[in-house]
Amino acid sequence: MKLLLILFASHVSLLPAAETIRMPSEARVWLKVPAGQPPLRDVRVSSGVAALASWEKDPSVRERHTDILFPVRWWSWSELNVSFTPVQDGDVELSLLGPWAADENGAMPRQEVLWEGAYAVGTEIKNSDFDGAEVGAPAGWKSPWGDYPAPDAWPLAQAGKGIAAAWCDRPLVQVLKVKAGKKVTLRLLAKAATPPDFVEPKTLGNDTPAHRALARIKRGVNLGNGWESTPSQSWGVRFTSEDIDRIAAEGFDHIRVPVAWHFYLKPGGDGMEIDPSLLAELEPVLRRALEKKLQVVLNWHHFNDFTKFPTENLGRFISGWETIARHFESWPPGLWFELLNEPCDALSTEAANPIYQKAIGAIRKSNPERMLVVGPGHWNSVGELDKLRLPDADDRIVVTVHNYEPFQFTHQGAGWVGLQKLRGIIYPGPPSTPFQVPDSLRRNAGVISFIERYNTLPLEYNPCSKQTIRAALDTACEWSQRFGRPVHLGEFGAHDAGDAASRGRYLHDVKTLAEERHIPWTMWEWKAGFGYWNTETNQPRFRSSLFE
Repeated sequence: MKLLLILFASHVSLLPAAETIRMPSEARVWLKVPAGQPPLRDVRVSSGVAALASWEKDPSVRERHTDILFPVRWWSWSELNVSFTPVQDGDVELSLLGPWAADENGAMPRQEVLWEGAYAVGTEIKNSDFDGAEVGAPAGWKSPWGDYPAPDAWPLAQAGKGIAAAWCDRPLVQVLKVKAGKKVTLRLLAKAATPPDFVEPKTLGNDTPAHRALARIKRGVNLGNGWESTPSQSWGVRFTSEDIDRIAAEGFDHIRVPVAWHFYLKPGGDGMEIDPSLLAELEPVLRRALEKKLQVVLNWHHFNDFTKFPTENLGRFISGWETIARHFESWPPGLWFELLNEPCDALSTEAANPIYQKAIGAIRKSNPERMLVVGPGHWNSVGELDKLRLPDADDRIVVTVHNYEPFQFTHQGAGWVGLQKLRGIIYPGPPSTPFQVPDSLRRNAGVISFIERYNTLPLEYNPCSKQTIRAALDTACEWSQRFGRPVHLGEFGAHDAGDAASRGRYLHDVKTLAEERHIPWTMWEWKAGFGYWNTETNQPRFRSSLFE
């Protein structure tokens, strides 16, 4: 649900001992015009985001620097098309880079992006195929910040001829000549460079037990803000069999049940035991759901000690799942286990991969055929799917992703992410009158960038529209088809600080886009701050948005 870039780390003998290598999920492009030249206006991109350089404090510098981020993957080339029309003859500096983000320790990992081509209409790019070489860079390009890798060194050795490489500390730069009123279109092809010790995952088919299990569900809802809260700080939400009856009557076919198991697992005679008081509340609800023919996804939620300090809490996590799995061993197959909600902080996808292997092994001792649900890091981000590694031989695993984009819309008014003063964002954008950023958020670069684009871009390019949702679900669908792992949208929703009409339009768009791609979904959540059900009127809020 939050935004953080935590990627793949490994130390290799081919590189300096202190250097950290991670596989990128994004590539970066800069377009800069020199002082004295009008800034570029109406920059359009075919994927990703084009925004002003939010880190530049001087507004006159910031408006002349366009920063473009777009998704890349290691298994196919990603194409980015960029267009703009200069208002004056002059220069535009084109820079190709990798993502620019520190890891959880504050270090800047090396995330190399490979470039197969850089083509242009309306201007000329020298050596657009990256053929030939000069000292320090491909012919026609400059590498001003660092030494360009030798052809027999990583990452070029594995890439082949006619491929260039760049990352945030070593961009490839070329100055383009542009004419006033003459539209410029750039076509760029990029791919994530895989680390030297990279092992390609096994590709499964499209008719695994996980595929068949997921085909039985379509529309679900989370029982959120209940059992995942700290017991001493209840969030005031309780669930009963009456909730299940209403959920089934509304037309939902599955529920996701978040539980903070770490508060309820205690040392016992045979390892760990589950607090009986939790089971007394939880089990009647689960049984009622199964009686109503609802599939149940039981997950481990808000284990913050584990995501912050995974090594120190690994034993608790593994023994906890051994205990949970043994307890529910005899339950029907309609009960699924989801290993962990939204890995984040120190628990990157790469850090979680070996832990998932251990936890799955522990569960399989007592539940060899139980359906499991596993998600990538970065808060179950779609962009992390390429880094997820599951046991090759286990085809009873569903992969979950979460998507709350456009985040500044779905989380407006949410104090836990610092947006309590952000209110009045409508969906979709742009607004009829420009939105004014609250004074308390004028130093929030993410909010400023979003509002600049929200206020000015037409619907088809607006960051507060279904194009951002479509892009994420397309990525998930393509990854699923490529690797034979079925995908489930485990969370999406909009906080009640947004107006009801906008929330309804947003929910309808997510539901429609997911179902068009045959991705089952689970709305966040049933009857709290994002809720489907209005507890004051005992009526649904969004039935038409999700079921009509």
